[in-house]
Amino acid sequence: MPTIYDVAKRAGVSTYTVSSVVNQSAFVSPKLTKRVLKAVQELDYTPNALARGLQTRRSRTIAMLIPDIGSPFYARVVHGVEHRLRKADYSLMLGNTYNKPEEQARYLTIFRSQQVDGLLMFLAAGDESEAERMVKANKAVVFVGRTPRTFDADCVSADNVAGTRLAIEHLIKAGHKRIAIITGQASLSTSTDRVEGWRKSMRKHKLAAPASLIGEGDWTAESGYSLTMKLLAGTPPPTAVFASNFLMMTGALRAVKERRLRCPEDVQVISSDDSEWLDVFSPPVSTVVQPSYEMGDRAADLLLKRIEKPTRKFETVVLQPELHVRP
Repeated sequence: MPTIYDVAKRAGVSTYTVSSVVNQSAFVSPKLTKRVLKAVQELDYTPNALARGLQTRRSRTIAMLIPDIGSPFYARVVHGVEHRLRKADYSLMLGNTYNKPEEQARYLTIFRSQQVDGLLMFLAAGDESEAERMVKANKAVVFVGRTPRTFDADCVSADNVAGTRLAIEHLIKAGHKRIAIITGQASLSTSTDRVEGWRKSMRKHKLAAPASLIGEGDWTAESGYSLTMKLLAGTPPPTAVFASNFLMMTGALRAVKERRLRCPEDVQVISSDDSEWLDVFSPPVSTVVQPSYEMGDRAADLLLKRIEKPTRKFETVVLQPELHVRP
């Protein structure tokens, strides 16, 4: 395997010059740069990432924490992140927290020990103190989807209030008056914002919005199922259910089926996440489409800016969702 010394000898320059060209760490004349790059190509030289990281104090690696690697929504966000980072010559490491704060804490410890250059994270439900300490220590961190409640930071999210209102307004126009909402943990901004959007639309149309129509789960299909079963056992039951993510929606549909009800004739279900699989679902399910790919792309871009300029002001990016009506 060729070394930096081999490249320097082939190009007729010093190892310092080779390092400066490869790492882009110092100015090298175009003539010498061309010679070095030619030698690199001829020898098929690959710089040692660890050595380069020690020299530049950068690992060229970004870590990302997501709650559920099996969710189509998070997969699309990661796709957007990875595409942006690849263009900037960064690698991506993923950690799956299962929405558990203890798993989040474990991964944060691992990522600190591996000296990643930056962190993208969907907050797990619960204590935010560890994440806050990282931000206050001037670490490069961008929060995606879920915004911190107790401190300021760089954030990229969708307008969950507006997105939920699109869904509820659609259901009200379809004639529904008793509309339930099932969502995740109340400690997360995505949950509270979606409940706020539900309340605003219900009150705008002078419809009852009691706490009994709110189901708090953990974003899983199992919680969507159990919450919907409980709601449908109420008196009177809701005629429509807004599920705050794709997985909870699948659980809600299962509950409707087990109650021997028709969807959407007896109970209409609408979801906050979209998936190409929904085009073949029967019955069809309308969705609030979150700009997931763009969310990942913008979050990665914001993180790269934070890495280059750690003292820049915090920035909040809020993207607008759209309603996808399926007949």
